[in-house]
Amino acid sequence: MNKEDISRIVREVLQEKGLLDGPARPSTARRIERPCPTPAVLNVFHPGVRYLESALEQVRWMEKSAGKSSVFTVQSARAWVCGRDVQEKSGCKCILDTVKPEGLEKALRKADILVLPTFCFKTAAKVARLINDSQETAIVISALMQGKPVLAANDGFTLLDTLSNPVIGEEIKRILGKLESYGMVFCETSRLAAEFEKITAANKKDAPLKPGQADRVHPAEALRLITVKDIRLAVDNHQETILLVPGGIITPLAKDQAKEYAIRIERLT
Repeated sequence: MNKEDISRIVREVLQEKGLLDGPARPSTARRIERPCPTPAVLNVFHPGVRYLESALEQVRWMEKSAGKSSVFTVQSARAWVCGRDVQEKSGCKCILDTVKPEGLEKALRKADILVLPTFCFKTAAKVARLINDSQETAIVISALMQGKPVLAANDGFTLLDTLSNPVIGEEIKRILGKLESYGMVFCETSRLAAEFEKITAANKKDAPLKPGQADRVHPAEALRLITVKDIRLAVDNHQETILLVPGGIITPLAKDQAKEYAIRIERLT
């Protein structure tokens, strides 16, 4: 290691310690707001559908693989399923039922995917026509306009119990097809967790890198020095491992941040 490398390492450490002028030292007392390595999901429950127990079970499975998971129950559905039901049966602790509309919109912006475990046909028909006149439609249309993945169950409509008119059946297919053209993904209730895994894996794989960062993310690139900047870069790009060359150095604060964000430092031999 030459003098320039040693000098750079010393400067990085002193800056992290707050002993040298430079970027402000990040506080480890609170979590830095950065994207999670695992997906953030917002689950929204609509009323009047079948398979509620199955839907709650699927949310429980998604909760296990989500970085951040939250639930909102639209006002018209709260006599049918409430936040406490979801909390007890799915394990999700973040219930947004008391937040104001602007708070819900903020939660949606932070989410990587919107999941509708109990999507009802009334809402589907309105969203297909872009009728934004209620909580039920507003959250779905907003997610689609933001280009977010929207996953919904398509077998829970109560009218399917009595549907025998083939013309109406074709109209339902047409409406769901229109929603698919908007970017929505449909599956059976029992397949929600599996489809969620497929969507988030594809999004993670296809996520664009920031300019100039490709060489820092490729697993074949091992670093000689790992600082807080490298940890933040890994978090931003959903990278779970950083390689360190033999004899390489990781600064103390970088080591702390790596633990906080579950970034694994792999030292090559």
